[in-house]
Amino acid sequence: MKKGLNFIVLNVAVLLFTGISFKSFSQTPCSAESHAVFAKSVNQAPVVLNRLGTMPQFGEMPEHTAKGAYNHLKTVHKKNIRNSRPEIDSYLRALGYSGFLDPAFNASQITPEILAKGRIGWMGAYAKGHQYKWSVLGRDFETFRIASKDGSCYAYIMKRCGNAFYDPSPRDAAEAAALALKSKPKTTCVTQTINFTGNGKIQAADVLNTTENLPVVASYNGTNLCLGDFTVPVRLTYEMTASGEVNYAKTLQLCDYGNGVPAPSTISLPLNINYNLASSDVAIGEDGKMMMIVNKKQYNALKKVYKVCPTNVAAAPQNKLSTANKVTTASEASPVTLGTAENGANCVKQTLNISGNAVTEDISSKSSTKEVTIIGMYKKVGKLQKGETANKYICLGSYNVPAKSSLQYLLKGNSTMSHIIEVCDNGNVNPNESLTAAMKLTNNVTKQETMIGDYGKIYKTLTKSEYKKLGKIFKRCCSDGSSKSKCY
Repeated sequence: MKKGLNFIVLNVAVLLFTGISFKSFSQTPCSAESHAVFAKSVNQAPVVLNRLGTMPQFGEMPEHTAKGAYNHLKTVHKKNIRNSRPEIDSYLRALGYSGFLDPAFNASQITPEILAKGRIGWMGAYAKGHQYKWSVLGRDFETFRIASKDGSCYAYIMKRCGNAFYDPSPRDAAEAAALALKSKPKTTCVTQTINFTGNGKIQAADVLNTTENLPVVASYNGTNLCLGDFTVPVRLTYEMTASGEVNYAKTLQLCDYGNGVPAPSTISLPLNINYNLASSDVAIGEDGKMMMIVNKKQYNALKKVYKVCPTNVAAAPQNKLSTANKVTTASEASPVTLGTAENGANCVKQTLNISGNAVTEDISSKSSTKEVTIIGMYKKVGKLQKGETANKYICLGSYNVPAKSSLQYLLKGNSTMSHIIEVCDNGNVNPNESLTAAMKLTNNVTKQETMIGDYGKIYKTLTKSEYKKLGKIFKRCCSDGSSKSKCY
């Protein structure tokens, strides 16, 4: 029974097409090397079988339907009843499957039939394992025909006992062609939605240094003293985050060759975000000036040093801050089109070229109030006393100075990828389809701070005379504005 079979059907289609026909021919051999039931005919008297079920192999099938047979074998295989799992797997391997769990083996490969009295072949039995005897059917029996994976061969499992049966005798050519056509898995079209999605995020930070012209005015009771114009350093520090999201959903008809199609999936899209600061502006002061609101004593002391401001003095020039004007240009998804295809349609490979782009132009404006200390400086010349320092400082007070800053920036997001997929051909499939994915950009300026002067201090150079006059009212201090005796 382990010998190979000498059957031929490989050229049936060619022979039929060219007009050459045979009344009958042997099956393309199932693999006797994989299972003993697929042995060739022997020249000996067969055992006559008038009754089945005395030595059941895989057990009686409850229904004479393909689904009932499949479910019964599934249970026997899963529970390994009577150690049948290896036997079922080897039986199906001989038919070209990888075993019972091969996705290609399902109820569609099973056909309920009636085997007529007189059919001769190898019948299995659960006796001393699984043995097969050369037998002849003494009457008609219900059975299930099991087609091989390629449709070129078939065997049976009897309903009454679940015993495997194989008839190696030649069969009619038309029957063989019909079996091959029926057993060949049809291509079906399964509607499925594929989601393409991507996310990206960037962080940006910088410190921008510039200088501003700042007139300083001391004011008391409506009268102003001009202390002069100062070129002060101004520092703008900012931090921001930007994120993007791109999405596209495509509904397709995928090809199912009988093994099913993959479950709906989400495919990651790459997303790149670029950031560019187009410009920055800073404006400080009240109407372009720093106002020192002083009391009468301070005013009188300052008046001895500085002159009253002219009444026609023009306001200092200001940097104009741009009005925030957010402009967002984002891609919109291409419309989804879904074709229809009939069962058995051809399948073609399609390349989906997906791209998405978005641009955000925005201005971030912020107003704040900063405390600025005016420090008068005098450098003593000549002989110094022991422990005395040459540099002398007077704090002329700390005052609130308004500051406005703006950042004009540009965000760009882009995403591109190609995805190859096999789809049903409805006659309108574009082999290279370009799709536009919807993209959205969001951004947030988490920090935007302005610093005026040298860490909040402006220094005014004084003469010896000015230093003495102002020192009668204003307190001496250190260079950093603090009051420590060792500084003076």
